Amino acid sequence: MNLKIILFISLFITNIFAVNFNPNHLSKKDIETLKLIKKQGKKHGLSYSLMAIAIKESSIGKYLVNVDSRDFGLYQANIKTVISRHKVKDTSWNRNRYAMRLISDFKFATKNAIAELTYWRKIHNNDWRKVWSSYNGGWKYNSKRARKYSRDIATIIRRLKQVEV
Repeated sequence: MNLKIILFISLFITNIFAVNFNPNHLSKKDIETLKLIKKQGKKHGLSYSLMAIAIKESSIGKYLVNVDSRDFGLYQANIKTVISRHKVKDTSWNRNRYAMRLISDFKFATKNAIAELTYWRKIHNNDWRKVWSSYNGGWKYNSKRARKYSRDIATIIRRLKQVEV
């Protein structure tokens, strides 16, 4: 019981303070992961967005499961969206199977994040503030929470560009 409370609080604190990201405090493993993300996103023009989302959403892979929101993986993809994107029946079995892939398969998780960002990028005509807002809030991209999320992503990107990753 106490472990669940500690885990919940640490997840909450991580998301609140993700904007306080300091690129000078990255571990060797964090830098390796960010380099992999950067490489995967480069051909789509999404390197920095993907890196910032991984920092904001999972602290670069430290927190891969959010049971409350049903978001999973490095980029905290919503399982309902992933199921829909892959055109599979929404069953408990498929939700668990795809959640495990988001958690354990870097390329699968990254492809899903790229697909999500690409979708919103097209919808919003490359307006990155709206793209990032929609990544978090979907069609409610003008909500206060989604707009704050977008500002946080922009801040993280600015800080990432100050160091060589």
